[in-house]
Amino acid sequence: MAPGIKVIIVGGGIGGLALAIMLEAAHIDYFVLERSSALRAMGGSIALNACSLRLLEQLGLWQDIQKIAKPIGAFHLRNDDLSFTGTIDFTFGETHYGYYGYVMTRPALFELLKSRVPSTKVLLQKTVVDMVEDDYGVVCWCSDGTEHRGDILVGADGAYSTVRENMYSRLKMQNRLPPGDDRCLKPTHICVLGVSEVLDPNVFPAVRDKFSTFELMLSQSRHCSVWLSPIEGNRISWCYGSKVDAESPSLANNGNWEKTPSKTERLLDDVYGLPTAYGCKVGDIINSTPKDLVSSVLLEEKFFETWHSKRVVLLGDACHKILPFAGQGAVHAMLDGVCLVNLLYELQGASTSEVEMLFQAYHKERSGSARKAVIGSRLFGQFVIAEGRLAHWVRRIALSVLPHCFTRALTDRVMRDRPQLSFLPQIEDRGAAKAWYC
Repeated sequence: MAPGIKVIIVGGGIGGLALAIMLEAAHIDYFVLERSSALRAMGGSIALNACSLRLLEQLGLWQDIQKIAKPIGAFHLRNDDLSFTGTIDFTFGETHYGYYGYVMTRPALFELLKSRVPSTKVLLQKTVVDMVEDDYGVVCWCSDGTEHRGDILVGADGAYSTVRENMYSRLKMQNRLPPGDDRCLKPTHICVLGVSEVLDPNVFPAVRDKFSTFELMLSQSRHCSVWLSPIEGNRISWCYGSKVDAESPSLANNGNWEKTPSKTERLLDDVYGLPTAYGCKVGDIINSTPKDLVSSVLLEEKFFETWHSKRVVLLGDACHKILPFAGQGAVHAMLDGVCLVNLLYELQGASTSEVEMLFQAYHKERSGSARKAVIGSRLFGQFVIAEGRLAHWVRRIALSVLPHCFTRALTDRVMRDRPQLSFLPQIEDRGAAKAWYC
């Protein structure tokens, strides 16, 4: 077991909290530095699959997940006049991998993870501005003047990570940073999203179905897409998406869109009148969403080659920013965490050389899978939302002609990595398609 080391986690998002829960289970000392004044999450829905659900069951969270989530049944792809393009079935998930995919609100998952982390372990309003690592540990300073020491520091602070920025700045000065890692993130899409209030199941019967069927509508004339999915609690999660010009002056630093009610309303104006498979207009679902729960977010992707230095290591979006089309972002942040904690649990000493060897093993084990997730999510997004007649016919042919076994074969490649924490009782692999890690 790790010899009395202390881990500093920078970032109290889903990846940071999941890592904290795993460190708690391993009895490894840690604390979280969160820049916000409160731990909370905005956003619409989030999907988890068997790759992370087996781990969450091992951590004792499986029953709670089932209370806040719906199993995913299928994706239905439609045009904006509701004409049908095709469907992707996912109801084989439980028998094939041991779990259905599940969809829930991001705040619900966040609150569940937050409830398992002692509040004394989370320090709020701590914006890291500088750090130094040496043979004895790592020290970071926050904007409020406080100083924090540990043996290693984990940057779980998102796509625009200040930890990564600081680490890369030092590596660049030493001519040790690959040119690709020095390039800025370029947003490619903008999303406006939210979750409706509780809906009447007599008016919206789809909300009481066992499975959540994603309805994806593509509007070629408006150059946008609308995603709708029933979730637990008789609500519907919605998302408007469109491409953006990465050079647009309306894109601010750190991925923040210049967000005003008027700008958001102008984007949504294009889709208010579109019909839905639920017998209402898109605008009816949007209007049922509390205004303060509507979020706008820019989306980008990038795989970073450099994940660590002496005692600093990156996790989740900080080292592999994945587009959300295939629901892989949160999953791979958790997979990073299980790999890192397993290695920390087996750590024999806390010298710089031993920590660096641990980080090298972490990168070797996780980088290939994360890179494939970045590419796979992009390709799936291009498949489902690409515009033009050719793209339309490719979807029609792929979804109506190719057999279901082809979909399963592709999904098998994604779902085979279902690791667990090595030091906890193991969860049986209940799937017919066995995991790589039993």
